[in-house]
This record gives sequence, C-alpha cells and structure tokens, in this order.
Amino acid sequence: MKNILRIFKYDLKKIHKNVIAMIVIMGITVIPTLYAWFNIAASWDPYGNTGNLKVAVASSDEGYSGELLSVNLNLGDQVLTTLRGNSQLDWTFTSAKKAKEGVKSGKYYAAIVIPKDFSKDMMSIFTSNVTHPEIKYYINEKENAIAPKVTVKGANAVQQQINDTFVQTVSQTALEAFQLVNNVADETDDQTIADNLSAALAQISTDLSSAAGTVQAFSDMANSAAIMLNTTTEFLSQSGSGTKASVNALGVAGNGIDSLNSALTGTTDSINQALSQSASFYSAVSTCVGNALDSYNSDAQACANALTAVSGRVQNLIDGYQSLENSLSQIADSITEPHLKGMLMQAIGNIQKAKASQEAIRDAINDAATGITSATANATELKNNIDSLIAQSNSSISTVKKDYENNVKGSLDDLANDLTSTGSSITSLLGQLDNSLKDISGVTGSAAGNLTEVQKALSDSASLLNEASGKMSNAATAMLSSDDNGIQLLTSLLSEDPEAIGSFLASPVKLNETHIYPIENYGSAMAPFYSTLAIWVGAVVMAAMLKVNVSDNLKHKLNNPKEHQLYIGRILLLLCIGFLQSALICLGDLYFLGIQCEHPVLFVLAGCFSSLVYVNIIYALTVSFGDIGKAIAVVLMVMQVAGSGGTFPIQCAPEFFRKVYPLLPFVHSMNAMRECIAGFYNMNYWIELGKLALFLIPALLLGLILRKPVIKLNDAFTEKLESTHLI
Repeated sequence: MKNILRIFKYDLKKIHKNVIAMIVIMGITVIPTLYAWFNIAASWDPYGNTGNLKVAVASSDEGYSGELLSVNLNLGDQVLTTLRGNSQLDWTFTSAKKAKEGVKSGKYYAAIVIPKDFSKDMMSIFTSNVTHPEIKYYINEKENAIAPKVTVKGANAVQQQINDTFVQTVSQTALEAFQLVNNVADETDDQTIADNLSAALAQISTDLSSAAGTVQAFSDMANSAAIMLNTTTEFLSQSGSGTKASVNALGVAGNGIDSLNSALTGTTDSINQALSQSASFYSAVSTCVGNALDSYNSDAQACANALTAVSGRVQNLIDGYQSLENSLSQIADSITEPHLKGMLMQAIGNIQKAKASQEAIRDAINDAATGITSATANATELKNNIDSLIAQSNSSISTVKKDYENNVKGSLDDLANDLTSTGSSITSLLGQLDNSLKDISGVTGSAAGNLTEVQKALSDSASLLNEASGKMSNAATAMLSSDDNGIQLLTSLLSEDPEAIGSFLASPVKLNETHIYPIENYGSAMAPFYSTLAIWVGAVVMAAMLKVNVSDNLKHKLNNPKEHQLYIGRILLLLCIGFLQSALICLGDLYFLGIQCEHPVLFVLAGCFSSLVYVNIIYALTVSFGDIGKAIAVVLMVMQVAGSGGTFPIQCAPEFFRKVYPLLPFVHSMNAMRECIAGFYNMNYWIELGKLALFLIPALLLGLILRKPVIKLNDAFTEKLESTHLI
C-alpha cells in the first residue's frame, strides 16, 4: 500500500513542480468538456429552427365555380394564404417553374406545386367521373440527410390542411347543395344532376347491402367454427386425446379483437383450426368405437349406448361442415369476381364430399349400435368397416384443409381487408349522416376471447350495414322526389348544424397526447449520449498523453514494488483526472447549458462512475497492448457511437448492432443518466450502474493478472515492428 501511495504522491509532486505539465493536465481535463458542450448546444432545439429551411410553394390552381354545389372554391389560394402565417418552414412563394428549378439548383430543399385543375378534381366527387387530385412534391435529397425528413412532414401537413379545408367547406354547404339540386332540376326540367347523385347513393346502398351479406356469412362461418371446435375439443378432452392447442382453440380467434378486420380474419383462422382438429377427432372416434366394441361380449347394451353417443358427436361435426358449406355458398353468391367464385365453388364441392364421408361413418356407427343389440353383429368386422370409412373421411378432410389453406383462406382474408376498408369509409360517411349510427369497426371492440362473441360482433356489424344501406336507398329515392319530403329526409340525415358537422368532419378525431417522462428539449435528450462519449474521449486522451508505466527511476526509489502496486499506483492519477473530467462535463451540462435534470447529484455520480469504468478499461488496454491498446479503445468508441442507441433507437439498427447492444458500456451509462434527466422508474438507475460495474471485472483481470503474458507477446510484436524502421 505504501508503494502505491508513494507513486501517487510522486506523480502529484512532479505535476506541481512543472508548469508545462500542469497546463497539459488542465488541458486534458477541459478539452473533453468542450466536446460534450458543443455537441449538446448544437443539438439544443434543431426541430424548433426548421423555419430556416427554404421550401418553395407554387399554386396554378384555377379554382372551382359551383356547378353542383353553390360554392366558389380555390383550395390552392387557401393553402397559400394559410402558409403565409405558418413559420414551421421558410415557405417561399413562387411560380411552378421557378420552384422546380430552385430544387434542382439547391436553392430550395423541397417544393410543393398545386396543379391548375386541383380544386376541380376535388369537386369531381359529386359527378359520375371522379378524378383523384394530386399535389406535386419535389425534393432534393443531395443537400442534407435530415432535411428531406423534415420537409416531407411539411408536405404532409399541407396535404392534411387541404383535406380538412375541403371537407369542412363541402360539408358546410351540403344542405344548401341538396336543396339546390332539387331546385335546379325543377326549374330547368333537367334531372341529370339529381340522377347522378341519386345513382351514386343507390350504388352505395347496393354496396352496403352486399357487404352486409358477406359480413353475415363470415358470422355464420364463426358459428360453424364454434360448432366444430366445441365438438372436437370436448370429445378429444373426454377421450384423453386432447392437446393444449385443441383445448384453447376456442379462445384463439377472438383474443385481442378490436377491429372488423381482426374479427373477419380471426374467423378464417378459426375455420383452419377447426379443420386441423377434424383428423384428430376421427382418430379419437376410432379409439372410442374400438373400446365400445371390446365391451360387446360383456355388456351389449352399454356398447350400443356408447356407439350412439359417438354417432351424436359425429352428427354435430357434420352440422358444422354443413354450416360452413352454407356460409361459403352465401359468400360465393354475393361476389362477382370469377377467380374467387371458382375457388369457393371448388372448396364447397370438397366440403360436400367430406360431409358425405362423415355421414357414412355416422350411419355405420348407428348400424353397429343396432346390430349389437340384436346380437347379429361381428365386432371385428364392424370395427374394420368403420376404420375404413374413417380413413376415407380423413382423406376427404385433408383435401378440404389443403384447399382451404392454399386457396380459400388467403382470398377470404383479402375479402376481409376489402370489407374493412369499405367499413372504414362507410363509418366516416355514416357517422355524419346520422348520429344514431355507431362506428362499425367499434362493434367488435368489446369482443371477448371466444367465437360466440365474435359471431355476435359480426352479426351486429351486418345489421348496421343493412341499416345504413336502407338509409342510403331512401336518400337516393328522395333525390328524385318531387315534393319536400326528400329534402327533409336529407336534412335530418345531415343534422341541423352544417357548420358544426363540417368542423367535425374536418377533424373527427382529436389526439389526446400524454407525455410520460417529458423532456424539455432535444439538447437535454441528447446530453446522456454526448456526455458519455466525452467521458470516454477524455479517458482516451489521457492514455495517449500520459505515460501509463512507472519510470525506472521511480521504481528504484520504491521498496521492492510488485507489478500490481505499479499498476494501481499509476492508475490513481488517471482516475483523479477522470473524475475531474466527468464532474466538469456533468456540472457544465447542468449549470452552464441548463439541461433538464430531475436528479442532478445522481447525474454527476453516474458520470463519475462511468469515468471510473472507462479509465480502467482503456488503461488496462494501453498498459497491456501499448499503442495497439489505444487503437482498440478508439475502435470501441466508434462501435459504441454506432451501436449504443444514442441517436436512433437500437431497434432501427442492423442486426449486428442489436446483438452487441447489451455488451457496450455506453448503453448502461446513458440509461443511468436518462433516469436522472427524465425521472426514475423503480430501481433502473442502480441496476444500470450495477451492469456498468461488471465491465470492471475483465478490465482488472487483464490489467492485474493477464498483463504479464500479454506484455511479453506485445514486446515481441513491437520488436518486429521496429525492425522495419517504418513503424
């Protein structure tokens, strides 16, 4: 211990007596702080300064003058007017030609151009020839890596603003528009406008009715799956052949259902599960029949009763297949797409064959039960006959399952997605037409984890679609009505406050944002990364600038010093400088830059403890490997900059970095500092420091135990390098 203290005191004395050495030590202490402070200050609020990014905006929109709706609309001018008061980006208003040329030259980061027919195309929704409007967006990705991500957000905001403006403007004039349509038709004796709108409403009504029928068919399919799964699961459980998958089968489809799409696709998955269990079911049937026939000689009546019970279970499964056949037939009848219709008809044919095989098994079991009681049956022959029929049935069921998995299920899932898209659009429309209509997709939001409730949810959805279809049909009829009843109906559908409904349609959903562990600015969020990086840089600078080995002159002044005493005696100086570096970095973050911090004392403690670990790692590498050890320390720093999740979430990094992520000391230092900045969660802070402390073990093992053999290899390596007279 005396030798260690004498080395440390000698180092301090040398620094104290040498002014140049003192200046160097001060520089080593201060330089890493500048690295952290400059980076944190530069990153303080980058997204708050996007107002300096130049984005060109040009509008060639010629506007729309009311042909159907009594409104003069120029969405391009409205966008320009709104953007003049927007400071999120440096909007520059120019012509379309100059905007595109400016993006090419690098004068603008991006450009948004609204074409001349934009408003007219928006209003084509009220005609028989709908044209989708487009906004042209030009972007120069060569100028900067981040700027395109920022400017595209601005373009999306413009797109959303246009949508909001259009919806609100149109909905506010909706009542007057319908009245106008009726008046124009009466005055000019021209029914074209009314006919177009009426035809559109009638088509929507037809589509809704068709969707309702298809959703109801999916509901019936859910019922089929429930019948089949109930039958097979209960029978397999009773017979001892059940598996965990079969026992839980009923819960699979409905768990977590919170949308129409989940309910529909969950139903197709459940049908697949039910078909998968049929083969196991008939294996169990064969076993139960065999057991019953084995008891024939001792108790014929009990044997007959057992066979009758098995026959009833087979009938239940047949009922499920019959229900599935009816559901697929209903879907086939409601669609016109030839390919899907053909696949469904093929699947229905296979189901019919499978059902016939199962009916043969049922009849054979019933005949066996009758023959047993009349003492005219041969048990072995009956068993062989039934097993033969079961083999045929399993082959038919296998064909059904293969056809369903390869062809039908994917098509049904695509149909489910189409229905969900239709349902979402219908929900947006009908939610405004009549407040009594509920969100169709929300019907399944409360569905529990079983097929019975999924079936009810789908049935409710089908009922709502039918109700909506009826209202749209009435509206279509009303448009052609010569009296005021039609207008009154439309008025009641749209409510009595067009301005309020317009505002609601423009933004039907409000985002209620709750910040968990809020951080005031981007600089505070980046402080853990740049502070940790600066502490590591400080340790590397020390290893590069200071001698890590004790001089021979000092060794002669010591009392027979051991290698570990020399190692610890010299590292004490580096640790003290490291503590000064980290403390200065963290205190500067807190009081010079003013970062947010909930626990400032523990923040400084995390920095100092990180320095302790980093200095040990880099000192051990340098003492053991010399200049190569310093290079290794730099490589480790580069790896940690890329793979510690300091900038982008580690989940966004390539697979290699995701795997080495937990093995990097930066990760645990930053996590501990983040706890201090944003607030503690349980014992995370101390857990992260504990994980960081584990890195001391390999560092001390290398520096105190493995150093001797490593140094010998390093000396030989150095000698070879020096012999080249180049390195």
